[in-house]
Amino acid sequence: MDDLFRGLADPVRRQVLELLLQQPLNVNQINGHFNDISRQAVSRHINVLEECGWIRIYQAGRERYGYLNKAAFYQLKDWLQDYLSMDRRSLHNDHGVFLERATYKKGTPLTYPVMLQAMLSKDKDFDGLFFNAVKTTGIFCKPSCSANPRPDNVIFYPTRDEALKHGFRACKRCRP
Repeated sequence: MDDLFRGLADPVRRQVLELLLQQPLNVNQINGHFNDISRQAVSRHINVLEECGWIRIYQAGRERYGYLNKAAFYQLKDWLQDYLSMDRRSLHNDHGVFLERATYKKGTPLTYPVMLQAMLSKDKDFDGLFFNAVKTTGIFCKPSCSANPRPDNVIFYPTRDEALKHGFRACKRCRP
């Protein structure tokens, strides 16, 4: 996987991949698209793409043709699939909990990772489902509060009354 990312790290190499997406090209044709860098530099980028597995080189007489290696794209897709299959509602906000639908369904008990991520992302969808109390300040807040406590100083409570019972006072910013 590291090689795949190394291959994508340079914008010139990504441009080469875009060119080869249209059709296989020989090395001279690829070079012709890059007037601002030397032929040797383009050849080095092509070599890196081949070493990383993004392209294959086919030797036909004196000509070398580059073409995309489909296996590399599927390997990257498989790695990204866990992230791409997550809940898409957070794509429309600056923040939001980025969880698989199977991890949390409304009405199911909240786990520590879900509550922590909801607090860190300040997700308003979780307001009222739990409250986060900060040990160092003695204050409890809604998950969407603008306060930024250190996660290791936070305790989660299912209800407002539970937080009050444990000696925490309500936040004056978010008014839970």
